[in-house]
Amino acid sequence: MTTGKTREPVQRSGRSLLQMTAAQARAFLLKPESYCRIELPVYFTFAPVLSGVQKELSGKALTDLSSKPQDHESVNYAMLSNKDGRHAWRPLQLIHPALYVSLVHRITEAGHWKVIRERFKEFQKLGHFKCLSIPLRAAPQHQDKAAQIHNWWQGIEQRSIELALEYNYVFHADITDCYAAIYTHSISWAIHGKAEAKARRRDKALIGNLIDSHIQDMRHGQTNGIPQGSVLMDLVAELVLGYADLELSDRLDTDGITEYCILRYRDDYRVFVQSPQIGEAILKALTETLIDLGLKLNASKTTGAQLVVSNALKPDKRAWLRSRQGDRNLQRHLLVIHAYGHDFPNSGSLIVALTHFHGRLTHMNRITNPLVLVSVTTDIAYNSPRAFPVCAAIISKLLSAFATKSERVDAIHKINTKLSQLPNTGHMEVWLQRIGHSFVPGLEYKEKLCRLVKGEPVVLWNSDWITSTKLKAALDPSRIVDRARLRLLKPVVKPKEIEVFAPEMY
Repeated sequence: MTTGKTREPVQRSGRSLLQMTAAQARAFLLKPESYCRIELPVYFTFAPVLSGVQKELSGKALTDLSSKPQDHESVNYAMLSNKDGRHAWRPLQLIHPALYVSLVHRITEAGHWKVIRERFKEFQKLGHFKCLSIPLRAAPQHQDKAAQIHNWWQGIEQRSIELALEYNYVFHADITDCYAAIYTHSISWAIHGKAEAKARRRDKALIGNLIDSHIQDMRHGQTNGIPQGSVLMDLVAELVLGYADLELSDRLDTDGITEYCILRYRDDYRVFVQSPQIGEAILKALTETLIDLGLKLNASKTTGAQLVVSNALKPDKRAWLRSRQGDRNLQRHLLVIHAYGHDFPNSGSLIVALTHFHGRLTHMNRITNPLVLVSVTTDIAYNSPRAFPVCAAIISKLLSAFATKSERVDAIHKINTKLSQLPNTGHMEVWLQRIGHSFVPGLEYKEKLCRLVKGEPVVLWNSDWITSTKLKAALDPSRIVDRARLRLLKPVVKPKEIEVFAPEMY
């Protein structure tokens, strides 16, 4: 008889946000790395703006320094990221710093933080469920993102293999556009329970209502969707999804279903069962639970019964482990990766393969036919925009192998021309500017962050609703570009600028 219980994963690489005191949580959430999870070049830093805003809001309520934010459009800044090399895209948002700091302050008030932690404790008591995506603070000398990836590897991939001893089948499920679909009122339901939240829907003493109103302020009063791109919003999403776990558990108990185990990493579910029929019943219950929250499963990413061990690894990783992963010849090595990227675009294993290739390239002093390698790398980026930071790093090293500056400039213009054919490439432009800055600093870009680097006046966040002149001054977007670091920038992107993967994932 299997228990369905899940054990705690090894947390060697980080400390859970929910283990922190209110003061520790506040410090963690106000770190620049927590404010912005978007991969940006090293000369972008949000520390000056966040510290300036925090100083102005210390001991004050944002409402004392402003009018109504939700009466204004474009309060947050959305940078578009192409998802598939075609027409799919994702808005990665930089939340208005005043609203971000204000919300962090409210959430981490001692009483509110206690309520949130107690609610998560209820979610964590569900014996058949394990959530592995609670934000983590890394150990000293490590990056928070690396700690989070390690936690996924240890808690999801490794634990999935172990569960083959207890279960015969696994089902995979994924929520469609989770962040964009979250109903903001459901945040209060998640924290306080649906009945109390509805009975006290205008009570600002409830932290759920405060979170709801802050998010509506960020989004022109909209009640559908939360911004994507920060640890704070990851925490908010976990509240809603933890509540969904609770509701699903109740449904399954009512249906008498007890032989199962669910591992969840944010909106990605793995359901372990002894029979396909039980798995289908759980997916049906999950679908019904999500509908009540305005969410739905992604049909294209929801699978039927599969054998556990052979499907513990994602398909792209299984294929990579079976494939020829490299070659002594540099060009053939890159072409192997290119062929793999064609079959599994935007996959995690593709990023890892490119990261290894970049590491190999970094130690080479002589590179032949660099333009050919630039062309192959650019084509990988064109079809897998998620890989562009590491592709940019590879291209920067290849550019150093050109004989003349004019050849480098010509190559950069060709790369820019090819990639500009893609729609919604703001994130890509940021990295293209990183590799071209040393050679073509005057190249034109549409992305506002790129224009900030060039010293142009840019309105990043709409602050017309702020009445305090000191707070407005603290929000000057030009402060997010570290000019000293930009001046010292080397043409070649070093591995430490783009590597965050835990070694065990390789």
